[in-house]
Amino acid sequence: MEAVDKLGMAAAIEQAKKSYAEGGIPIGSAIVYHGSEGEKPKLVAEGHNERIQKASATLHGEISALENGGRLKAEVYRNSTIVRNVCWLAHEKTNRGFGF
Repeated sequence: MEAVDKLGMAAAIEQAKKSYAEGGIPIGSAIVYHGSEGEKPKLVAEGHNERIQKASATLHGEISALENGGRLKAEVYRNSTIVRNVCWLAHEKTNRGFGF
């Protein structure tokens, strides 16, 4: 697994745990900028599913990360990866009836 993937997945897992702790669906997301040749990847935004917490039809993990990142330059988006993780272990340990 490449450094960019490790960084994104670690952040997405933490965000999924945060959503679960708040009583929401355990899905997290992160945006990782790859950087220029030779640079290390950089976490530019992260977020988690907030559909339950904020009674929102649109605040999926990816949208939350995009919102939390604010307005970034097009170059950043072109050279970034968005990572999403569903924390199934947290979901399986409960019977919250999320319907997935």
